[in-house]
Amino acid sequence: MKRMEPNDWMILIALLFSYVFMAFFIVEALNGIGVHGAEIPPHILIKQMKAFWLTIPFYNAGLLCAKASILMQYFRVFPTKRMRTTCWIMIGVLGTYGSWAVLSAFLNCIPVAKFWDPTIPGYCLAQKGLWFSNASMHIATDLVILVIPIPALHVLDLPKRQKVALISIFALGGFVCVTSICRLVALKKISDSTDPTFDNVDAAYWSAIECNTGIICACLPTLRPLISRVVPHLLSSMTASRGQAYGNAALSRGQAPTYWNGTGTVSTTITADDVEFGHCSDADRVLTLMPGMDFDGKEKLMIREAKNAHRLEKEKEAKEPTVKTDPRMTTSSSSSS
Repeated sequence: MKRMEPNDWMILIALLFSYVFMAFFIVEALNGIGVHGAEIPPHILIKQMKAFWLTIPFYNAGLLCAKASILMQYFRVFPTKRMRTTCWIMIGVLGTYGSWAVLSAFLNCIPVAKFWDPTIPGYCLAQKGLWFSNASMHIATDLVILVIPIPALHVLDLPKRQKVALISIFALGGFVCVTSICRLVALKKISDSTDPTFDNVDAAYWSAIECNTGIICACLPTLRPLISRVVPHLLSSMTASRGQAYGNAALSRGQAPTYWNGTGTVSTTITADDVEFGHCSDADRVLTLMPGMDFDGKEKLMIREAKNAHRLEKEKEAKEPTVKTDPRMTTSSSSSS
């Protein structure tokens, strides 16, 4: 791809939030996290609690943007009305509970300073209820996002090996669910702790792992072009064999195998050693996933060959003879009339 798509911008925003989150996490580490509270000087403890307060909203924002990026990627890979509707509903859910998660993290206490200085008069939300409700929503949305593409992948007109490979790539997003559950267990430990600065290490680690794993998983479906460029033979076994049928057309003898490039199109090249992704060269055929109907009238993703209109137009112009008219002859003809 030669231009940035919305899901690319969204994952960059998620990465920026992750950088900020990790920066404040380092500040926590430098100011006594993992040390018993009784051993930390009060002014150092305040610095740690301020950094802890700032990590929470940026953690939530980074994770939510990574999930939104995955849903935006589904728009491009699975261009069906049902998929778009499902993704828009999920984006609405993410936007609603995500706004609450970020705002409640910033405004956990009124006044805000009461978060790191309990002696200040004011009010704070119940941390245990807030942590567990947000963690549960993260796990629930992770599972839904993981399940959304499976029906579309199941009915996709691709060879069985490629279909299994694609489902496996998307299923790797299950690692985020695993890290979310591990973080939930760590939150249970700190919520019952009488020494939170000492017991917060596991929760902090799993929060960092979860956020960054979400970003990595959002990029997994598009990593195949990079892997194929760096190690061209690694994924060659996953390409389809010659003569395999795709959609309604079979590959004739001598044509290159077809593979999915992770961007909503399926491309073919002459050799696996010279794979070119993201553009259409003379040696490529680009097959696009299009919504269609099967014989039973059910909605199904079909693979169709995309026509390069610009190239066809150039070929047409090259074949048509061009007739040049001499202006002097035109003038002469007009005068004689």
